Amino acid sequence: MIKNKEIKKLILVELLFLILTVILSFVVMNIINNNYNQKLIDNNSYIIGNLLSKHPELEDDIIASIILKDNYELGNQIIAKYRLDNIEIDYNYLILILALIIYLLLLIINFVFIYHIYKKIKKIDLYMNNILNGDYSLDIKEYCEGDISNLKNDVYKMTVKLKEQSELLLKDKKYLEETLEDISHQIKTPLTSMYMINDILGNEKNEKIRKEFLIKNKNQIERIEWLVISLLKMSRLDSGTVKLKKEKIKVKDLINKAIEPIKVSLDLKAIDLELNLSNDIVLVDVNWTKEAILNIIKNACEHTKDKIIITSKNNPLYTEIKITDNGKGIAKKDLKHIFERFYKGSDSKDSIGIGLNMSKKIINLENGIIEVETKENLGSTFIIKLYKNNL
Repeated sequence: MIKNKEIKKLILVELLFLILTVILSFVVMNIINNNYNQKLIDNNSYIIGNLLSKHPELEDDIIASIILKDNYELGNQIIAKYRLDNIEIDYNYLILILALIIYLLLLIINFVFIYHIYKKIKKIDLYMNNILNGDYSLDIKEYCEGDISNLKNDVYKMTVKLKEQSELLLKDKKYLEETLEDISHQIKTPLTSMYMINDILGNEKNEKIRKEFLIKNKNQIERIEWLVISLLKMSRLDSGTVKLKKEKIKVKDLINKAIEPIKVSLDLKAIDLELNLSNDIVLVDVNWTKEAILNIIKNACEHTKDKIIITSKNNPLYTEIKITDNGKGIAKKDLKHIFERFYKGSDSKDSIGIGLNMSKKIINLENGIIEVETKENLGSTFIIKLYKNNL
């Protein structure tokens, strides 16, 4: 508490006041003592004057009696007999007034100090109410010392953090609204298609056509399922709840695991897949990294003419994986947006626009980066660089 600047100030003021009070007390007591002595002198003067006026010859004896102070007991008895032991000095009221003044001044000093502290606390209370009402425009930070000043500065720091959190919440709310709109739009498309197919199936008698539309319906259901699963994965990545379980794996094995789910699709589309992979080892979460590579290969399948080349090489800093297609390339206006969620390029057909965004997030979690090189009518190359740490 002694470290508190306000308390120090109060103690200093009261110490100064105490010193002044002591000095004033000495002055007053000196005045009272002088007046008391003057009363004694006056009384002695009256006695000596009266005696000498009647018996001048006794001057030496009277003065000797006063100086020698003999017969004290006899004199004391005479004074008591005639009740002359009460010398009236009317200065008691002065001491009382002085004590009252000191007490009142102490009350005033403490009142001023408490009022000053209360005023600061009231200001902080008003400031806190404004914050609760969403007003972050006020500034109460101080550059003085003391607990109240420290409290103000701490409240100001808290205000800055609350303001930042409020802005983040508003940003997240806006982002959530936009995401829900995008999801609604993405799901609405296959649902509309399914409604139309069901209407056709209800009136169609041809068994062959019915089977074709049932297959189309199944494809739309699978698309919705894939979309929901992908969005759940995206939400986990965005919320930071993904905990990578890293393990060592050969690049060749990692790529083969990524290709496995789309081998049939590659054959059906007659896409030639050329692999030139090393036996280098990477330390990654196999499932998530496989998901990232798979999404990039799917993107290549969508845009290539008839060939995809996947290569890998190793250096002291990172392991590099390149996925190249021989399609039209990425338009200049699309290039800077391809990793944005729900962004669909100008030549995209069935793309939803979340695969590349997911791949980027996963590779970043793996301490890696994704780069893109593209040439018009010569295709695009996605370059994954997985930097080495604790391998």
